[in-house]
Amino acid sequence: MKKEAISPDPEYFGRYINQVPDLTIREALDASLQELQALDMTRLTSLADYAYAPGKWTVKDVFQHITDTERVFAYRTLLFARNDKSAAPGMDQDLYAENTFASNRFLAEIMDELIAVRKSTIALFSSFPDEALLRYGTCWKYQMSVLAMGFTLVGHQIHHLRILHERYL
Repeated sequence: MKKEAISPDPEYFGRYINQVPDLTIREALDASLQELQALDMTRLTSLADYAYAPGKWTVKDVFQHITDTERVFAYRTLLFARNDKSAAPGMDQDLYAENTFASNRFLAEIMDELIAVRKSTIALFSSFPDEALLRYGTCWKYQMSVLAMGFTLVGHQIHHLRILHERYL
């Protein structure tokens, strides 16, 4: 299914969804994995502990944030796809970032983890029939479909990679 099938409009999360090209969710997820695998790891590794300004995340922190966010969103996605009406858990991205221990890890380890999580997300979305992609629940304070969650994950990565290119590289 493509973005045009997203309903209801997840409002706030549109800022991520709108960054994704007009592809099916599977094509978008596959392209996002390929983009991760094509990154210049030599260059990124040389900047792994760099932050472009005081109080900003390092390169390692950015990739760990993408991973953590994907894990939380994948769980929310599973709730919605399985028609579970439980409240989806919140996420304080700043609290997570303060407690990642990314500075104690090699960037290659963080990237391996992110790629493994993305492959898991691809497998999760590949298991959903169209009916499940259209199910929805509440994410933060917005009604959001499983399909919208997938495009949000891809757009979130696009957003952070753009910032990396503009401010770090």
